[in-house]
Amino acid sequence: MKQGITNNNIIDSSRRKWLKSVGLGTGAVALSACVDSSVKELNAAGMKTDHFPSATPNVSDGLIRLSSNENAFGPSAKAVEAMQSELFNLGRYADATVDVLKKKIAAQEGVSEEQIVVTNGSSPILFGYADWITKNGNKLVTSMATYEGVPRGAEFMGAEVTYVPLDSDMNFDLDAIEAAVTDDTTAVYICNPNNPTGCVVDSVKLTEFAKRVSQKAQVFIDEAYIEMSDAYPANVQSKLAADGYNVVICRTFSKIHAMAGQRLGYAIMPAEQAKVIGRMLRMGGVNYLGLVAGMASMDDHTNLNTMRKRVQTERAKLTAAAQELGRPYAKNPQGNFIYMDTGMPHDQFSEKMKAAGIKVVGRTWPGYDTWSRISIGTPAETDACVDALKLVLA
Repeated sequence: MKQGITNNNIIDSSRRKWLKSVGLGTGAVALSACVDSSVKELNAAGMKTDHFPSATPNVSDGLIRLSSNENAFGPSAKAVEAMQSELFNLGRYADATVDVLKKKIAAQEGVSEEQIVVTNGSSPILFGYADWITKNGNKLVTSMATYEGVPRGAEFMGAEVTYVPLDSDMNFDLDAIEAAVTDDTTAVYICNPNNPTGCVVDSVKLTEFAKRVSQKAQVFIDEAYIEMSDAYPANVQSKLAADGYNVVICRTFSKIHAMAGQRLGYAIMPAEQAKVIGRMLRMGGVNYLGLVAGMASMDDHTNLNTMRKRVQTERAKLTAAAQELGRPYAKNPQGNFIYMDTGMPHDQFSEKMKAAGIKVVGRTWPGYDTWSRISIGTPAETDACVDALKLVLA
């Protein structure tokens, strides 16, 4: 049974059938038939599917979803097998397993277990940190056009947020950010690689920046996409935490590990802070299957290396399309997406892409009204996106 459900041929076959059915413009009828067909294949493989809907609600619109930076290649087969093997062990809370994961992370990152907070995805960490800011000075410095979790959360809770413009390369302007930090600044937020631009800060420059700035304010480095960067692991900054600097490093299993639906994330921070934030965010514990899948995926280095190459290949298709169409884009993207100037209002662009069968981000960031973030997909999905871009932007 395990071999049947973890066999990539089943999943790949289903995807091929779906893509062949929906093309660029068809809708939910073809997709629903594809889902039903997939259920039959899973039944044949020995897996019960009585609890499955006939068509998964979040994909039943028939669109190719390239809007949320999801990893369309799916999780490691070893992660899937690990979850299967634990399906009958879901009756108890997972506190002990959280401790096992902490030990694993501590060994990988060279930090102590007491510095690690594990949560259901990284979002609780981001919003919990926003709350921490409001209780410890209430002032944040970050950049324009960056991930909103911390700055939007802090603003919502009443914090004062200073947004520094991107530099000429659409990257964090570290010099300007450092100049904006004052003695009463609580924290600085850096997303690296940045979302939505995909740009990565030079690792040496970021390290020196964090060492200096963390003497005034805590530096939060969001590394959600770091494993996808070409220079991984040289780009990681966890050594700062290991060396005792006043920094927070945040990671997620949603991106290169392709576990967005399972929810698992962690942060590394000063031990006393981890104790406070960890207690606040515990909220009943972390989901058990995410924990066992995450640990199995961490050990599957072959899959992670293959995934990085797949991301690079599909990302290159999108940058090549932007170049062919003569559209400006944030150069040298390092996540599983690109950020491109479409030359038209973002909502108009998203509607035109939707009509062509592709879902992209239907909103934008202040000051970038004609720019859109476009995620990669499987090879067939990315190819379909390139065709749609040529149609929409011709």
